[in-house]
Amino acid sequence: MRVWIKFAMDGALRYLSHLDTMRMWQRAVRRAALPVAYSQGFNPHPKMSFAMALPVGVISHAQYLDINFTKDIRAADLENLQQVLPAGLTLLGWRIVPAKIPPLMSLVRAACWEQKITDAEAVEKKVAQLLSRTEIMVERKGKKGLKMINLRPFIYDLTIKGQEQKLIMLLAVGNIGSAKPEEVLSLLHLSPNNSLCQTEILLGVGEALQSPLAVCLREKEVSLNAKANYYQLRQ
Repeated sequence: MRVWIKFAMDGALRYLSHLDTMRMWQRAVRRAALPVAYSQGFNPHPKMSFAMALPVGVISHAQYLDINFTKDIRAADLENLQQVLPAGLTLLGWRIVPAKIPPLMSLVRAACWEQKITDAEAVEKKVAQLLSRTEIMVERKGKKGLKMINLRPFIYDLTIKGQEQKLIMLLAVGNIGSAKPEEVLSLLHLSPNNSLCQTEILLGVGEALQSPLAVCLREKEVSLNAKANYYQLRQ
């Protein structure tokens, strides 16, 4: 049985590395006595992975775990799992996934981020100027040294919630290219602060984006659920 689990991480857990977060989940699954499946080979390990790595210091309301079990599990089993998870990690939802669906990590195409701001009107003007550009060159450090990339195709949307004084960023993730929230904040002459939060992860479904718990899954196929919320990419 394969399951996608949505969870939130905040408080002191925001400072855990990707590896430490995985170890925490492995311990919790063992303590809850869940029948997790293991890989084959000389060094077997639990068949579980995250949709994407969360930057250290950032809270999340939408992290996802892709995990395989040797037996069927029930809602009560996940309730037991919540009891052994540390404070600051909250299970938000889950769904059964067909075994032949590609790994969740390979399906992720975007992430939504938000951060509180102090001057919404001023930031809104900067957002409009940024989105009007067809090319936004930034310097990024890679394995082969520094390189320049055009960030504009990977900024899907930037909006301001004036009453809440929040900047909302919908940014690309994955092999096709990505934009990091700190890069966008820097372009707007802002710095990441403690309010920076990942609010959702979205899968690519044709020319649309939709959350892992909303998409339709059938055998090997992932398709759009037109009855649930989704984001239509611009043509």
